Amino acid sequence: MKFWLSPAFCDTAHLIGLAQAAEEYGYEGIAVPDHLFHPVELSAPYPYTPDGSRYWTAATHWPDPWTAIAAMAAVTMRLRFTTNLYVAPVRDLLTVAKSVGTAACLSQDAEGRHRVALGVGPGWCEDEFKATGQPFATRGKRLDEMLAALRALWSGEVVEIDGPYYTLPKASICPTPTHPIPVYVGGDSDVALRRAARNDGWIGIYYTLEDAEKVLGRLRRAREQAGTADRPFRTMLAVLADPTPQTCTRLEQWGATDLFCAPWMNDIHALTPPGPSLETMVDALASFAEQHVT
Repeated sequence: MKFWLSPAFCDTAHLIGLAQAAEEYGYEGIAVPDHLFHPVELSAPYPYTPDGSRYWTAATHWPDPWTAIAAMAAVTMRLRFTTNLYVAPVRDLLTVAKSVGTAACLSQDAEGRHRVALGVGPGWCEDEFKATGQPFATRGKRLDEMLAALRALWSGEVVEIDGPYYTLPKASICPTPTHPIPVYVGGDSDVALRRAARNDGWIGIYYTLEDAEKVLGRLRRAREQAGTADRPFRTMLAVLADPTPQTCTRLEQWGATDLFCAPWMNDIHALTPPGPSLETMVDALASFAEQHVT
């Protein structure tokens, strides 16, 4: 089992030190969250709490993921990076292609391989789509079309895009990654699992072990139906359980490959800005690594 740090709600100034410590203590990578801004009032409730309220405040940091990833990649050599989750369809196609592709090029390891994957989802916050002028109702269909277009643009070849949602006359972008950028899809609806099965991995949220077994079974069936069960695939999630060897063995048997963790986060409701100090975070991830990270 591989372990990834989740720096949601953390002070942006801590990311560089956090990345260096994560590499030192053997973590696999860091998964950066994404929001564009903080609407004072939401047009629809937050979907992941019983009462529709948000865990965070207006003062919570939401740095641009690809700027943050490029900065952390510059001070590490092995650590991997993804987003959890980047709301791609709230942006235009070329902005996404250039931002992700550039970060990949800046993240090369000692052997010249990049360390970036795109963790992506259609998004839940309609207010962000209104602010950027992107249609909310078609976000899922646009995401599917965007992913195909991104792969074409990242090839470095001259491409022409003529779809229902994105058009581009013959053109190319540069720089482009030397290897394909993996795409991990988030969400546990049937549509999201089918989308993940067509791509390179899946990203889930916090689950009890019972719920993890169920959703991983659904994901496995989606991959079988898509004919992709035999190809490399990353399955990433967090669980509401201590990641003991026995727990990790069960999760691996169900298909999980990676676990998210935030060892410094004892209570998500108490994690208000400025949050824990970098020293506190590093001490927590060091202790967690001693117990669980191999």
